[in-house]
Amino acid sequence: MRYLSFLGLIFIFVSCHRSSDTTNKINEANALIKQIQEKIIFDKRDQIFEVQAIKKANKLVLKGKTDAPQLKKAILKAFKKNQIGFIDSLILLPLDTYKHQVAVTRLSVANLRAYPKHSAELVTQTLMGMPLKIYEKQQGFYHVKTPEGYYAWVDAAGVYLMDQSAFKTWLTLPKIIITSFCGKTYQKPFQTALPVSDIVLNDVFALKEIQDDYALIAYPDGRQAYVNLEDFLPFSQFNSANTLYLSSEDLLIMAKEYLGIPYLWGGTSTKGLDCSGFTKSVFAQAGYLLPRDASQQAKVGKQVNLTPDFKDLQPGDLLFFGQSKNKHSKITHVALHLGNGRIIHATGEVKMESLNKNDLDYNPDRYHSLLYARRILKQIKPQFSQFYTLDCPLLEKH
Repeated sequence: MRYLSFLGLIFIFVSCHRSSDTTNKINEANALIKQIQEKIIFDKRDQIFEVQAIKKANKLVLKGKTDAPQLKKAILKAFKKNQIGFIDSLILLPLDTYKHQVAVTRLSVANLRAYPKHSAELVTQTLMGMPLKIYEKQQGFYHVKTPEGYYAWVDAAGVYLMDQSAFKTWLTLPKIIITSFCGKTYQKPFQTALPVSDIVLNDVFALKEIQDDYALIAYPDGRQAYVNLEDFLPFSQFNSANTLYLSSEDLLIMAKEYLGIPYLWGGTSTKGLDCSGFTKSVFAQAGYLLPRDASQQAKVGKQVNLTPDFKDLQPGDLLFFGQSKNKHSKITHVALHLGNGRIIHATGEVKMESLNKNDLDYNPDRYHSLLYARRILKQIKPQFSQFYTLDCPLLEKH
Protein backbone atom coordinates (compact mmCIF):
# COMPACT_ATOMS: atom_id res chain seq x y z
CA MET A 1 0.00 0.00 0.00
CA ARG A 2 2.82 2.35 0.88
CA TYR A 3 4.50 1.53 -2.45
CA LEU A 4 1.28 2.24 -4.34
CA SER A 5 0.82 5.50 -2.43
CA PHE A 6 4.37 6.50 -3.33
CA LEU A 7 3.70 5.77 -7.02
CA GLY A 8 0.53 7.84 -6.76
CA LEU A 9 2.46 10.79 -5.40
CA ILE A 10 4.98 10.49 -8.23
CA PHE A 11 2.12 10.42 -10.78
CA ILE A 12 0.53 13.50 -9.23
CA PHE A 13 3.88 15.31 -9.22
CA VAL A 14 4.61 14.45 -12.84
CA SER A 15 1.05 15.40 -13.88
CA CYS A 16 1.26 18.74 -12.09
CA HIS A 17 4.68 19.37 -13.62
CA ARG A 18 3.38 18.61 -17.11
CA SER A 19 0.30 20.76 -16.50
CA SER A 20 2.46 23.62 -15.28
CA ASP A 21 4.77 23.22 -18.28
CA THR A 22 1.80 23.29 -20.68
CA THR A 23 0.43 26.41 -18.97
CA ASN A 24 3.80 28.13 -19.40
CA LYS A 25 3.86 27.14 -23.07
CA ILE A 26 0.31 28.52 -23.52
CA ASN A 27 1.31 31.82 -21.93
CA GLU A 28 4.40 31.97 -24.13
CA ALA A 29 2.35 31.10 -27.21
CA ASN A 30 -0.31 33.75 -26.53
CA ALA A 31 2.41 36.33 -25.92
CA LEU A 32 3.89 35.49 -29.33
CA ILE A 33 0.45 35.74 -30.96
CA LYS A 34 -0.05 39.19 -29.46
CA GLN A 35 3.37 40.38 -30.63
CA ILE A 36 2.71 39.18 -34.18
CA GLN A 37 -0.74 40.79 -34.21
CA GLU A 38 0.61 44.15 -33.05
CA LYS A 39 3.42 44.01 -35.60
CA ILE A 40 1.28 43.12 -38.62
CA ILE A 41 -2.18 44.55 -37.82
CA PHE A 42 -2.05 48.27 -37.07
CA ASP A 43 -5.83 48.55 -36.78
CA LYS A 44 -7.83 45.56 -35.50
CA ARG A 45 -10.73 46.60 -37.73
CA ASP A 46 -8.63 45.79 -40.81
CA GLN A 47 -8.55 41.99 -40.39
CA ILE A 48 -10.40 39.08 -38.85
CA PHE A 49 -8.01 37.88 -36.17
CA GLU A 50 -9.56 35.83 -33.40
CA VAL A 51 -6.61 33.58 -32.48
CA GLN A 52 -5.49 32.07 -29.20
CA ALA A 53 -3.56 29.14 -27.74
CA ILE A 54 -5.53 26.92 -25.36
CA LYS A 55 -4.95 23.72 -23.40
CA LYS A 56 -6.85 20.63 -24.49
CA ALA A 57 -6.11 17.15 -23.08
CA ASN A 58 -2.89 18.60 -21.66
CA LYS A 59 -1.79 19.69 -25.14
CA LEU A 60 -1.39 23.14 -26.66
CA VAL A 61 -3.94 23.85 -29.41
CA LEU A 62 -3.82 26.84 -31.75
CA LYS A 63 -7.47 27.79 -32.11
CA GLY A 64 -9.59 30.49 -33.74
CA LYS A 65 -9.91 32.08 -37.18
CA THR A 66 -8.33 34.71 -39.41
CA ASP A 67 -8.67 35.93 -42.99
CA ALA A 68 -4.97 36.79 -43.17
CA PRO A 69 -2.80 33.92 -44.47
CA GLN A 70 0.35 35.92 -43.69
CA LEU A 71 -0.65 36.08 -40.02
CA LYS A 72 -1.16 32.34 -39.76
CA LYS A 73 2.14 31.73 -41.51
CA ALA A 74 3.94 34.11 -39.13
CA ILE A 75 2.44 32.41 -36.07
CA LEU A 76 3.36 28.90 -37.21
CA LYS A 77 6.90 30.05 -38.02
CA ALA A 78 7.28 31.71 -34.60
CA PHE A 79 6.00 28.62 -32.79
CA LYS A 80 8.45 26.35 -34.57
CA LYS A 81 11.35 28.75 -34.00
CA ASN A 82 10.58 28.81 -30.27
CA GLN A 83 10.12 25.02 -30.24
CA ILE A 84 6.51 25.25 -29.12
CA GLY A 85 4.73 22.01 -29.90
CA PHE A 86 1.09 22.51 -30.87
CA ILE A 87 -1.95 21.16 -32.68
CA ASP A 88 -3.02 23.46 -35.52
CA SER A 89 -6.80 24.02 -35.39
CA LEU A 90 -6.67 27.59 -36.73
CA ILE A 91 -9.33 28.19 -39.41
CA LEU A 92 -8.38 30.28 -42.43
CA LEU A 93 -11.27 32.35 -43.81
CA PRO A 94 -13.19 32.47 -46.05
CA LEU A 95 -14.48 28.94 -45.70
CA ASP A 96 -14.28 26.91 -48.90
CA THR A 97 -18.08 27.10 -49.26
CA TYR A 98 -17.94 30.88 -49.74
CA LYS A 99 -14.63 31.42 -51.55
CA HIS A 100 -16.29 31.97 -54.91
CA GLN A 101 -19.56 33.51 -53.76
CA VAL A 102 -20.67 37.11 -53.26
CA ALA A 103 -23.52 38.38 -51.08
CA VAL A 104 -25.45 41.22 -52.73
CA THR A 105 -27.66 43.37 -50.50
CA ARG A 106 -31.35 42.75 -51.38
CA LEU A 107 -33.06 45.18 -48.95
CA SER A 108 -33.23 48.96 -49.14
CA VAL A 109 -31.13 48.94 -45.96
CA ALA A 110 -29.56 45.86 -44.38
CA ASN A 111 -28.35 46.06 -40.77
CA LEU A 112 -24.88 44.73 -39.95
CA ARG A 113 -24.09 43.76 -36.37
CA ALA A 114 -21.06 43.16 -34.20
CA TYR A 115 -22.02 39.53 -33.53
CA PRO A 116 -24.29 36.99 -35.25
CA LYS A 117 -27.50 37.82 -33.41
CA HIS A 118 -30.24 40.43 -33.70
CA SER A 119 -29.63 41.79 -30.20
CA ALA A 120 -25.97 42.59 -31.00
CA GLU A 121 -24.76 46.15 -31.50
CA LEU A 122 -25.63 47.75 -34.85
CA VAL A 123 -22.25 48.73 -36.32
CA THR A 124 -23.06 49.69 -39.90
CA GLN A 125 -25.54 49.26 -42.75
CA THR A 126 -25.38 48.35 -46.43
CA LEU A 127 -27.73 49.45 -49.17
CA MET A 128 -29.58 47.73 -51.99
CA GLY A 129 -27.22 46.32 -54.61
CA MET A 130 -24.05 46.63 -52.55
CA PRO A 131 -21.84 43.51 -52.88
CA LEU A 132 -20.23 41.96 -49.80
CA LYS A 133 -17.41 39.45 -49.39
CA ILE A 134 -18.53 36.37 -47.40
CA TYR A 135 -16.37 34.52 -44.88
CA GLU A 136 -18.61 32.16 -42.91
CA LYS A 137 -22.13 31.61 -41.60
CA GLN A 138 -23.32 31.26 -38.00
CA GLN A 139 -26.83 31.19 -36.53
CA GLY A 140 -28.47 32.53 -39.67
CA PHE A 141 -25.95 35.37 -40.13
CA TYR A 142 -23.16 35.80 -42.66
CA HIS A 143 -19.79 37.19 -41.62
CA VAL A 144 -19.04 39.73 -44.36
CA LYS A 145 -16.78 42.58 -45.37
CA THR A 146 -18.22 45.74 -46.95
CA PRO A 147 -16.60 47.52 -49.94
CA GLU A 148 -14.97 50.02 -47.57
CA GLY A 149 -13.37 47.13 -45.66
CA TYR A 150 -15.64 46.89 -42.60
CA TYR A 151 -16.28 43.47 -41.04
CA ALA A 152 -19.66 42.63 -39.52
CA TRP A 153 -22.53 40.10 -39.44
CA VAL A 154 -25.60 40.43 -41.65
CA ASP A 155 -28.87 38.53 -41.33
CA ALA A 156 -29.07 36.03 -44.20
CA ALA A 157 -32.46 37.52 -45.15
CA GLY A 158 -30.75 40.80 -46.00
CA VAL A 159 -28.57 39.45 -48.81
CA TYR A 160 -28.75 37.31 -51.94
CA LEU A 161 -25.87 34.95 -52.67
CA MET A 162 -24.41 34.71 -56.17
CA ASP A 163 -21.69 32.54 -57.60
CA GLN A 164 -19.11 34.27 -59.79
CA SER A 165 -21.00 33.57 -63.01
CA ALA A 166 -24.27 35.05 -61.70
CA PHE A 167 -22.40 37.96 -60.13
CA LYS A 168 -20.69 38.79 -63.42
CA THR A 169 -24.08 38.75 -65.17
CA TRP A 170 -25.48 41.09 -62.50
CA LEU A 171 -22.55 43.49 -62.94
CA THR A 172 -23.01 43.67 -66.72
CA LEU A 173 -26.59 44.93 -66.38
CA PRO A 174 -27.10 48.71 -66.71
CA LYS A 175 -27.68 50.29 -63.31
CA ILE A 176 -29.62 53.13 -61.73
CA ILE A 177 -28.96 54.83 -58.40
CA ILE A 178 -31.76 56.19 -56.22
CA THR A 179 -31.52 59.95 -55.70
CA SER A 180 -34.64 60.42 -53.56
CA PHE A 181 -34.20 60.24 -49.80
CA CYS A 182 -37.05 57.77 -49.52
CA GLY A 183 -39.78 56.26 -51.62
CA LYS A 184 -41.26 53.02 -52.94
CA THR A 185 -41.14 50.68 -55.88
CA TYR A 186 -44.40 49.31 -57.26
CA GLN A 187 -45.83 46.15 -58.78
CA LYS A 188 -47.36 48.19 -61.62
CA PRO A 189 -46.27 51.48 -63.25
CA PHE A 190 -48.50 53.76 -61.18
CA GLN A 191 -48.42 55.02 -57.58
CA THR A 192 -51.69 53.45 -56.49
CA ALA A 193 -50.27 49.99 -57.21
CA LEU A 194 -49.11 47.76 -54.36
CA PRO A 195 -45.49 48.34 -53.30
CA VAL A 196 -42.67 45.86 -53.81
CA SER A 197 -40.34 47.55 -51.32
CA ASP A 198 -39.20 50.86 -49.97
CA ILE A 199 -36.14 52.66 -51.37
CA VAL A 200 -33.59 55.06 -49.88
CA LEU A 201 -30.89 57.35 -51.22
CA ASN A 202 -27.94 55.53 -52.91
CA ASP A 203 -29.79 52.22 -53.40
CA VAL A 204 -28.70 50.58 -56.66
CA PHE A 205 -30.86 48.48 -59.02
CA ALA A 206 -30.51 46.98 -62.48
CA LEU A 207 -32.40 48.84 -65.21
CA LYS A 208 -34.60 46.76 -67.52
CA GLU A 209 -36.49 49.39 -69.53
CA ILE A 210 -38.14 52.80 -69.30
CA GLN A 211 -41.90 53.11 -69.78
CA ASP A 212 -43.29 56.66 -69.83
CA ASP A 213 -42.94 58.03 -66.27
CA TYR A 214 -41.63 54.76 -64.79
CA ALA A 215 -38.71 52.42 -65.20
CA LEU A 216 -38.84 48.65 -64.87
CA ILE A 217 -36.02 47.63 -62.54
CA ALA A 218 -34.58 44.37 -61.24
CA TYR A 219 -33.46 43.46 -57.73
CA PRO A 220 -30.35 41.34 -57.09
CA ASP A 221 -32.60 38.38 -56.14
CA GLY A 222 -34.55 38.55 -59.42
CA ARG A 223 -37.63 40.48 -58.26
CA GLN A 224 -38.87 43.17 -60.60
CA ALA A 225 -40.67 46.43 -59.89
CA TYR A 226 -41.43 49.88 -61.23
CA VAL A 227 -39.89 53.10 -59.95
CA ASN A 228 -40.75 56.69 -60.79
CA LEU A 229 -38.28 58.41 -63.13
CA GLU A 230 -37.97 61.27 -60.63
CA ASP A 231 -36.47 58.95 -58.02
CA PHE A 232 -33.23 57.92 -59.75
CA LEU A 233 -30.37 58.64 -62.11
CA PRO A 234 -28.85 56.23 -64.63
CA PHE A 235 -25.36 55.28 -63.50
CA SER A 236 -23.82 56.94 -66.56
CA GLN A 237 -25.29 60.31 -65.56
CA PHE A 238 -24.34 59.76 -61.93
CA ASN A 239 -20.70 59.12 -62.86
CA SER A 240 -20.53 62.03 -65.29
CA ALA A 241 -21.95 64.46 -62.77
CA ASN A 242 -19.46 63.40 -60.11
CA THR A 243 -16.32 63.24 -62.21
CA LEU A 244 -16.88 66.34 -64.32
CA TYR A 245 -19.06 68.82 -62.50
CA LEU A 246 -19.12 68.17 -58.77
CA SER A 247 -17.94 71.08 -56.61
CA SER A 248 -17.84 71.70 -52.88
CA GLU A 249 -20.96 73.82 -53.30
CA ASP A 250 -22.78 70.83 -54.83
CA LEU A 251 -21.60 68.65 -51.94
CA LEU A 252 -22.98 71.08 -49.37
CA ILE A 253 -26.32 71.35 -51.15
CA MET A 254 -26.59 67.56 -50.90
CA ALA A 255 -25.49 67.59 -47.25
CA LYS A 256 -28.16 70.11 -46.25
CA GLU A 257 -30.86 67.82 -47.62
CA TYR A 258 -30.12 65.56 -44.62
CA LEU A 259 -31.13 68.20 -42.06
CA GLY A 260 -33.42 66.75 -39.40
CA ILE A 261 -32.69 63.07 -40.08
CA PRO A 262 -32.38 61.42 -36.64
CA TYR A 263 -29.13 60.14 -35.21
CA LEU A 264 -28.78 56.37 -35.16
CA TRP A 265 -25.69 54.62 -33.80
CA GLY A 266 -24.42 52.41 -36.64
CA GLY A 267 -26.70 54.07 -39.20
CA THR A 268 -25.40 54.89 -42.69
CA SER A 269 -28.69 55.46 -44.51
CA THR A 270 -31.33 58.15 -44.73
CA LYS A 271 -33.42 56.13 -42.26
CA GLY A 272 -30.95 57.19 -39.55
CA LEU A 273 -27.28 58.13 -39.36
CA ASP A 274 -24.42 58.42 -36.94
CA CYS A 275 -21.75 61.09 -37.48
CA SER A 276 -19.47 59.10 -39.79
CA GLY A 277 -22.49 57.45 -41.43
CA PHE A 278 -23.63 60.95 -42.42
CA THR A 279 -20.32 61.98 -43.98
CA LYS A 280 -19.97 58.57 -45.63
CA SER A 281 -23.45 58.84 -47.18
CA VAL A 282 -22.91 62.40 -48.45
CA PHE A 283 -19.62 61.51 -50.07
CA ALA A 284 -21.15 58.38 -51.60
CA GLN A 285 -23.52 60.72 -53.46
CA ALA A 286 -20.37 62.36 -54.79
CA GLY A 287 -18.93 59.00 -55.88
CA TYR A 288 -16.49 58.58 -52.99
CA LEU A 289 -16.24 55.47 -50.84
CA LEU A 290 -15.17 56.67 -47.38
CA PRO A 291 -14.14 54.33 -44.56
CA ARG A 292 -16.83 53.53 -42.01
CA ASP A 293 -15.66 55.15 -38.76
CA ALA A 294 -14.61 58.72 -37.99
CA SER A 295 -11.15 57.63 -36.85
CA GLN A 296 -10.70 55.80 -40.16
CA GLN A 297 -11.98 58.73 -42.22
CA ALA A 298 -9.37 60.91 -40.48
CA LYS A 299 -6.66 59.01 -42.38
CA VAL A 300 -8.10 59.69 -45.84
CA GLY A 301 -7.39 62.57 -48.18
CA LYS A 302 -5.15 65.55 -47.54
CA GLN A 303 -4.49 67.02 -44.10
CA VAL A 304 -5.47 70.67 -43.77
CA ASN A 305 -3.91 73.12 -41.34
CA LEU A 306 -6.18 74.33 -38.52
CA THR A 307 -6.01 77.98 -37.49
CA PRO A 308 -8.20 79.94 -35.03
CA ASP A 309 -9.85 81.80 -37.90
CA PHE A 310 -10.29 78.65 -40.06
CA LYS A 311 -8.74 80.49 -43.02
CA ASP A 312 -7.11 77.36 -44.49
CA LEU A 313 -10.34 75.36 -44.47
CA GLN A 314 -12.59 75.03 -47.51
CA PRO A 315 -16.28 74.15 -47.70
CA GLY A 316 -16.57 70.37 -47.90
CA ASP A 317 -13.56 69.60 -45.69
CA LEU A 318 -14.04 67.06 -42.92
CA LEU A 319 -13.44 68.16 -39.32
CA PHE A 320 -12.57 65.63 -36.63
CA PHE A 321 -13.19 65.97 -32.92
CA GLY A 322 -12.15 64.06 -29.82
CA GLN A 323 -9.63 64.00 -26.99
CA SER A 324 -5.89 64.51 -27.05
CA LYS A 325 -3.57 63.21 -24.31
CA ASN A 326 0.21 62.90 -24.31
CA LYS A 327 0.40 63.38 -28.09
CA HIS A 328 -2.16 60.60 -28.59
CA SER A 329 -5.55 61.51 -30.04
CA LYS A 330 -8.83 59.64 -29.82
CA ILE A 331 -11.26 60.72 -32.51
CA THR A 332 -14.92 60.40 -31.53
CA HIS A 333 -16.79 62.64 -33.99
CA VAL A 334 -16.71 64.01 -37.53
CA ALA A 335 -18.48 66.96 -39.18
CA LEU A 336 -18.61 68.54 -42.61
CA HIS A 337 -17.28 72.10 -42.90
CA LEU A 338 -19.74 74.54 -44.47
CA GLY A 339 -17.35 77.49 -44.53
CA ASN A 340 -16.17 80.16 -42.07
CA GLY A 341 -16.15 77.73 -39.16
CA ARG A 342 -19.72 76.56 -39.61
CA ILE A 343 -20.42 72.83 -39.62
CA ILE A 344 -23.15 70.32 -40.44
CA HIS A 345 -23.10 67.01 -38.57
CA ALA A 346 -25.17 64.19 -37.09
CA THR A 347 -25.62 64.66 -33.35
CA GLY A 348 -29.15 64.05 -32.03
CA GLU A 349 -30.18 64.73 -35.61
CA VAL A 350 -28.40 66.22 -38.60
CA LYS A 351 -28.00 69.92 -37.77
CA MET A 352 -25.91 72.99 -38.53
CA GLU A 353 -23.83 74.66 -35.82
CA SER A 354 -20.87 76.99 -35.53
CA LEU A 355 -17.34 76.92 -34.13
CA ASN A 356 -17.29 80.74 -34.03
CA LYS A 357 -17.83 82.21 -30.57
CA ASN A 358 -19.84 85.17 -31.87
CA ASP A 359 -22.47 83.02 -33.62
CA LEU A 360 -25.76 82.26 -31.90
CA ASP A 361 -25.42 78.52 -32.62
CA TYR A 362 -21.82 78.35 -31.34
CA ASN A 363 -20.96 74.92 -29.87
CA PRO A 364 -18.13 75.34 -27.34
CA ASP A 365 -17.72 71.60 -26.78
CA ARG A 366 -17.05 71.03 -30.47
CA TYR A 367 -14.74 74.04 -30.68
CA HIS A 368 -12.56 72.84 -27.80
CA SER A 369 -12.45 69.23 -29.01
CA LEU A 370 -11.47 70.01 -32.63
CA LEU A 371 -8.38 67.96 -33.57
CA TYR A 372 -7.92 67.55 -37.32
CA ALA A 373 -9.14 68.57 -40.75
CA ARG A 374 -8.96 66.56 -43.99
CA ARG A 375 -9.78 67.42 -47.59
CA ILE A 376 -11.47 64.69 -49.64
CA LEU A 377 -12.76 66.28 -52.86
CA LYS A 378 -10.29 65.84 -55.73
CA GLN A 379 -7.74 64.35 -53.29
CA ILE A 380 -8.69 60.69 -53.56
CA LYS A 381 -10.03 58.57 -56.39
CA PRO A 382 -13.84 58.09 -56.44
CA GLN A 383 -14.43 54.35 -55.99
CA PHE A 384 -18.12 54.01 -55.17
CA SER A 385 -19.29 53.13 -58.68
CA GLN A 386 -16.75 50.40 -59.40
CA PHE A 387 -18.50 47.99 -57.02
CA TYR A 388 -21.52 47.96 -59.33
CA THR A 389 -19.63 47.38 -62.58
CA LEU A 390 -17.22 44.82 -64.06
CA ASP A 391 -14.42 46.69 -62.27
CA CYS A 392 -15.71 45.32 -58.95
CA PRO A 393 -12.81 43.85 -56.92
CA LEU A 394 -15.06 40.98 -55.77
CA LEU A 395 -15.35 39.71 -59.34
CA GLU A 396 -12.69 37.07 -59.91
CA LYS A 397 -10.58 37.87 -62.95
CA HIS A 398 -9.63 34.93 -65.18
